[in-house]
Amino acid sequence: MRLDNMLLAEGVSGPEKRGRGGSVAVAAASGGCPNDNSIEHSDYRAKLSQIRQIYHSELEKYEQACSEFTTHVMNLLREQSRTRPISPKEIERMVNIIHGKFSTIQMQLKQSTCEAVMILRSRFLDARYRQTPADVEA
Repeated sequence: MRLDNMLLAEGVSGPEKRGRGGSVAVAAASGGCPNDNSIEHSDYRAKLSQIRQIYHSELEKYEQACSEFTTHVMNLLREQSRTRPISPKEIERMVNIIHGKFSTIQMQLKQSTCEAVMILRSRFLDARYRQTPADVEA
């Protein structure tokens, strides 16, 4: 749940997952107006967008693989049901096991995406805080 909340807050997942919300996350991360340090902001937005695209691409692959594998197992169970009785409970159990395994993989994807966002944010914020007051006055 925590990972979902972070991905939602950063605009990686949720209603604005495919584009909008990136500038909101940038403004929140920078603590300022979206026009401050525009080069850094555009770099941050571009990298966040890249993370978002990779996340959604991988998520789509996992969902498709889960669906295909579930269908394959269901077909195998149907074939086996010709030689031995297979209860609906057994089928449900197998499907739940498959979904559990893919859910674990999905959680790993969310964790690695959150790590990528945290690294990106820390680099972006570190770059901002490296500027000393003398740099700003000059």
